[in-house]
Amino acid sequence: MKQRINDLIRSNSIKQLIKYGMVGIVGLVIDMGVYYLLVNKFSVHYPFSTHISSLLGGKMSVGMLDILISNIISSTLAVINNFILNSYFTFKVTDNKLKRFTSFACIAIIGMIISSMLLTLFIGVIKMDDMLAKAFAICIVAAIQFLINKFFTFKQQ
Repeated sequence: MKQRINDLIRSNSIKQLIKYGMVGIVGLVIDMGVYYLLVNKFSVHYPFSTHISSLLGGKMSVGMLDILISNIISSTLAVINNFILNSYFTFKVTDNKLKRFTSFACIAIIGMIISSMLLTLFIGVIKMDDMLAKAFAICIVAAIQFLINKFFTFKQQ
């Protein structure tokens, strides 16, 4: 049993998962930090939020749209950071950068969509604190993205 545990700890996948988690923590700090600054510290209001709300027939408040736009901005900055760190540090795969970034970005966009839906549910429906909702959304999305990125984006040629 002890040998199995040691083999598991030494396996490449576990090392990658740990490194992915470390990169994720850096990305989390960037994502949550920028999100906090935009939503809570500076209460950024995007002028086009009102127009989007009107286009949606007022079914989504301007405040909720501002939160979702801030989420997209903070997530995008974290995605760029995480791609660079995962390429060089976690998976050590630096060939085909444009192709890999495109894959990583597409997976990130799917993650942002899921994250935005979760934020809408957690904040808009359940009335959860926005920072707690953001943390829960990140955890759920990160688990999904690790698996997809490991087996597709950073798959060794």
